[in-house]
This record gives sequence, C-alpha cells and structure tokens, in this order.
Amino acid sequence: MTVRIFRWRAIGPLLLFMLLGGVLWLLFADRIARRSAEKIGTAIVGAKVEIEDLHIDLSNGDVTVRGLTVASPHEALKNLVQADELVADVDILALLEKKVVIDRLAANGLRFGTPRTTDGRVPGNPDASVSGRVMAEAKDWAQRFQVPALQLATGKIDVGTLDPRHLSTIPAAQALSARVDSSRRAWQTGLDSLRLGPALDSATATLARLRAARATDLAALNEARRAIDQLKQARNRVTALERGVTGGMGALRAGVAGLDSVKQRDYAFARSLLKLPSLDAPQIGLALFAPTAVAQFERAVYWTQLARAHMPPGLLPRAGDGPTRARRAGATVRFPREHALPGFLLRTAELSFQLDLTASQPKQYTGRLTGLTSDPALYGRPTLFEASAPAVSAGAMLDHVRATARDTAGATVQGVRLPAFQLPSLPMRLDPGRGTAQLGVALRGDTIRARWGVRSTHVQWARDSSAERSTVGDLLWRTLSGISDLQVEAGVTGTLSQPRLSVRSNLDEAIATRLRATLGEEVAAAERRLRAEVDRQVDPVVAPVRARVTAVQAEVTGRLAEQRAKLDQAQKDLEARIREMTRIRLP
Repeated sequence: MTVRIFRWRAIGPLLLFMLLGGVLWLLFADRIARRSAEKIGTAIVGAKVEIEDLHIDLSNGDVTVRGLTVASPHEALKNLVQADELVADVDILALLEKKVVIDRLAANGLRFGTPRTTDGRVPGNPDASVSGRVMAEAKDWAQRFQVPALQLATGKIDVGTLDPRHLSTIPAAQALSARVDSSRRAWQTGLDSLRLGPALDSATATLARLRAARATDLAALNEARRAIDQLKQARNRVTALERGVTGGMGALRAGVAGLDSVKQRDYAFARSLLKLPSLDAPQIGLALFAPTAVAQFERAVYWTQLARAHMPPGLLPRAGDGPTRARRAGATVRFPREHALPGFLLRTAELSFQLDLTASQPKQYTGRLTGLTSDPALYGRPTLFEASAPAVSAGAMLDHVRATARDTAGATVQGVRLPAFQLPSLPMRLDPGRGTAQLGVALRGDTIRARWGVRSTHVQWARDSSAERSTVGDLLWRTLSGISDLQVEAGVTGTLSQPRLSVRSNLDEAIATRLRATLGEEVAAAERRLRAEVDRQVDPVVAPVRARVTAVQAEVTGRLAEQRAKLDQAQKDLEARIREMTRIRLP
C-alpha cells in the first residue's frame, strides 16, 4: 500500500490561493489601508483626513505615511495639521488579535494652521458621529456665555417714557402692602384672643374684697394668689404675642428696606433702556475680546471632550455600531479585560514640527508623545506630551486611567505672528504682529479652569473706511492708535454646566477713560433724569406702604404695652395688699 505524504489535490489549490492573495496584497493592500485610515481619521477628528501615500511593510513591521493632511473642524479653509512623513514601527503579533500597537512613531515636518482651498469640515447630522455630537455640545457650551455689546452713543442721550408695568418696585410695594394688612388682621385676632378682661375683672374684684378683709381671712388670701397666677398666665400670653409681633414687624421693616434694593434694580433697568455706553473697564474687555477668547476655550473643550469620548476613563463597557445590515444592525458592546492589550496603543512618538510658517526661515521644534491609547485603564498610565525649546513650552496630560478623568494642557509660544482682531462695535482692526500666546486648560471631571492670553509690543491699528464717522469714534481712534502694546488675559472657571468668564486687557481702562471724559457729564445728566422718572412713578406707591408699616407698628405695640401695663398694675396692687395684710404687727 502506497502512503502519500502530500495531498497535491488540496495543496495545489491552497498554494494557488496564497499566491493570488499575495498578488492582491501587493497590488491593493496599501490603497485599502490608506482609504481605511482616511475614513477612520475623519470619523475621529470630525474633519477630512487625506493621505497622499501609505505603504505597509509587514516583513519589517513598518508603516509609512506621506503627505498627511488633517483639516480643521472649526475653520473652513484651514488645516489643523500637515505632516510630510510618518514612520511607525508596528507590533505584528498584536495585529493577529485585531489590535494596533505602535512601538515607535516618527513624525517629520509637522505644520499647523496651513491654508487649504476647499472646506475640510464634514457636514451631516451631529448625532450621526461622536465628533459631531461633541462639536454640538462644545458650541452649546460656548453659547452659555453672555457677551456684552459695547454701545457707542453718537447723539444726544434722552430719557424715554418708562412703562410702570416693567418696574419691579411697584408690584413689590403692593405685595408688601398686602402683607401689612394680613399681619395687622392676624395681630388684631391675637389681641382679641388674649381674653384679658376676665383676668383683670377678677383681679379688681379680689382687690376690693382684700381691702375689706382681715389678715386672718385665709380664703381671701388664697383667692388673691389665684388671681395673681391668672394675671401671670395672661402676661405670658401677651409676651408670646409680643414676640410674634416683634418678628413680624422685623420682616415688614426688612421688606421696606428691600424696596430700596428693588428700586436700585429699577434704576439699572431704566438705564439699560437708554443703551448707554458701558463705562466699566471689565465690561469693555468682555465686549472687545470675549468672542475671541470663547472661541479658543470652545476648541479646547472640544478636543478634551473628544479625547474622553475615544479614550473613555475606567473599565466601563463601550458600545459601538454593529455590522452593517438591512435590518436590526444593532450595536457591538466591547467589555475590556484587565491585563489585555488595548485596541490601539501608541507607546512613543517623536514629533518634529514647525511654527510661524510666514517667517522667512521657520524654526524646527521637537516634541514627544507617549501612551496614546484607546483604553487608558488597560494601559494603566496617562497620555503625556511635551515640547520644550527656547521660544516654545508645551505640555499635556490626559489621565483617563480612573473613573474621574483629569485633563491638563498648556502651551506658551513666543515670537510668532498673532492673528488680527476685529474689535466688535469699534470701526477699527487690531493687528498685534509678533508676540506671545498662551493657553492653558485644566479639566477635572466636570470642573474647568482655563486661561488664554496674548502679549505684543508691535501693535498696528487700521481704521475701517466703510464705517460711519462719529465724534466718539474719532476720539477712540486718536486714543487707541497711539497704543503699541497689547496685553489680553481671559479665564474660565466653574463647571462645564455653569462656567464663568472674565476678560481684561490694557485697552479697557484707556477706552473707559476716554468714554468717561467724553460722555461722563451727559450720562450723569441722563441718569439723574431717569432716576427722577423712576421716583415719580414709584414713590406714590412706596410712601403709603412705609407709612402703613409705621402706623401698624405703633398701633399694635401701643395696644400690647397698654395691656401689659394693666396686668402689671393689677398684679402690683394685689401683691401690695397681700404684703400689707400679712405684715406682723407688734403690740
């Protein structure tokens, strides 16, 4: 019997299939990988990701990407980053587990903020992708800030007619008047319920009997002591009512004092109707630079929240879209296991990048990124980034290992060209030239602390020729055009649901001083007129309420004092007669 070592009928087709697979791999593997990388990158970033060339070398475990372009999800005609070449050392064994582990990545020729000819943003339903949802949440967060508008008055400031229905003092005074009436009725009922008449009548009758009784009349003495006890009980009721009246009168007096605070709010409301220019320096800083600052903070919140979405903290299960099907595609839920490889892990990346591309000789900088992973809890260490040079200091830490995520990032760049500012409500444009830019964000759970600032000593001003000329505008132009320094600082504190914004700059006080000098007297006169108008409508309602509170206080306290005096006098007369009867007389 012949024993066959090889079954050629099976091995032949298998070799043919492997050969065909190898040919297809050589022809289409790079193209398929490039399109998949572009699709995955676009879904993660929320903007177009384009790759000129991608080559996979499995024999050496290398992946080379050339001509990487990542569009900005916030600006239509600008790229987030461009890279000349990326070379990655890939762990081949991890690919067998359908996981991507990059031991080392070298990124050369990184450039940020380069222009592009087409819109790189991805349109569509915000709920259809993670990046779209995060973008919608970041925009909603930015809209929570109330940015004041800088109003520049160009004509005579006039006081219009105030509608009394829009003043808060009048309904507050009417409500207090109703409280006064109800309190007076309640105290009247309390006075009537004291029932002091029987106790006083009994004391009067007992005193008359004592005056005619002898010292040995024990029944009369006992009756007098009972009358005194009744008087004490009646006085206790008076004291209790007196305490209630004192507390109630305190609340009414507080209400009267509160009318002054409400009146101040009516003054402010009437002033807002005049659309007067704000003369407060911090408000001017908010009006001028808050839109730019909020845009910077919005981008920082977007990237940190996007990192949390793709790098979830803790070991919680994560659901993703299921396989594409005609019906009931469902979702795929992945439960991470401890001590297992993450789905994606970049151990170390060495970055070479350029800043200030408009310079004649852009400088080269280097940075280092470690621990970028899709499962931080499995990796067990935070993601770190650092870049340090004489003119650049940047760092970031994404600590998503525990259930509460902690994200910190900050950068200071010196000697770069800063973007120009279009100042709202001012017919001029500010070009800071070269200067220093700073941005720092610390996000612990839902608590945020962020800071943004720019400094420059080469400021240039340009006036908008199409804007309408005005006296105030001319004065501000003469004031600001002579300022060559710029210092702007903005900060956000609080929580993501209730953030607080503050902005200040060296231009605030200069603008405020000029506005005060120009419009101070006219604004003061307008405020006096509007205060008089508010007083004219409010005082006829408030004055009777004040008088009624005073009258009720005098009436109720007077009646209580009168009743207490009667009780005290009756008790005093009884006690004096008892002492007189029980006094020992010696012969």
